[in-house]
Amino acid sequence: MPGTDLELPALKFPFQDSPRPGELIEITPDVRWLRLPMPFGLDHVNLYLVRVEAGWVIVDTGLDSPETRDIWEGIFSGPMQGEPMAGVLSTHFHVDHCGLAGYLTERRRLPLLMSYREYFTMRGWPGDLAEVPWQHAEFYRKGGCGEEVARIGRLMFNFAKLLSPPPPSFLCLRDGEPLPVFGGAWRIIMGEGHSPEQAMLFSADDAILISGDQLLPTITTNVSVSVINPEDDPLGRWFASLDRLAELPADILVLPAHGAPFYGIKTRVAELRAHHEEQLQVVLDLCATRPASLFEITQAMFPYPSTDFDQILAIGESLAHIRYLVSHGRLECSPDKSGVLYYRGGSGDLSV
Repeated sequence: MPGTDLELPALKFPFQDSPRPGELIEITPDVRWLRLPMPFGLDHVNLYLVRVEAGWVIVDTGLDSPETRDIWEGIFSGPMQGEPMAGVLSTHFHVDHCGLAGYLTERRRLPLLMSYREYFTMRGWPGDLAEVPWQHAEFYRKGGCGEEVARIGRLMFNFAKLLSPPPPSFLCLRDGEPLPVFGGAWRIIMGEGHSPEQAMLFSADDAILISGDQLLPTITTNVSVSVINPEDDPLGRWFASLDRLAELPADILVLPAHGAPFYGIKTRVAELRAHHEEQLQVVLDLCATRPASLFEITQAMFPYPSTDFDQILAIGESLAHIRYLVSHGRLECSPDKSGVLYYRGGSGDLSV
């Protein structure tokens, strides 16, 4: 794998403070930053307000809860009182980004802007699962994970209570195009790997990228194979998305969904690439010594998951790295007598 020992500047964080719930911080006269709490280890999500000719577009919504609804109502009756609202844009289908999309669009009579695949994934995502579907149980069994892990895997779908009923229509965001209906300086850049078709917003005039979860300053975005699409190769598309982001100007301000706004997009892209290269090497080193199952590889990559939910994320991310290596011929896969899949070193080329 190619090295990433580049002389790149450290990330710079221009804002000393982050907004308190209900507070707005002005990034520019046409961009405002707010933050909503979340009841998880990752305890917040950043949201943005972007001014277009017709008014303000809400970029991401937070998850649906009485607390977050109250915060939004306080914003509308406080710092945004009297300001015209033009639309709600959800970067992708995860509940911290679209949980209140239905509530806000209905409450304020606003259109929803979302990419095609993200909108229909949001609408089609299963609700809380009372039982483990056989397809999901088989996914974990082939990984050598056991029945208990399959039961824990239901956690990935237990978010229905955090998602308000989605609106029945949307304005479709498309890669490289301006915001539909509103136009203006913002252009859509699609990112893949973390979710099917995540929409980022880039303004060359303002030198700003609203990156959603695709580019975060201090944590690595989860890139996972899901039980819903078990033969997927999300890491390959993640690397391709990183390549696109690396082509943006070096001096742009990145507004992420978690963490603080930062300068240093090329540095962060290089750091993320290096991280995944290191994780790929962990898999290769293990499978060079003996055949290993998905569960065994997960234990090597993520030895100390702190919660059941983290364990499921770790399994999905480990499989993403395995699938990438298999697709490049660096791993070979074969089942044992019980059908559990084991991976061993191959001989293909790997360039990321």
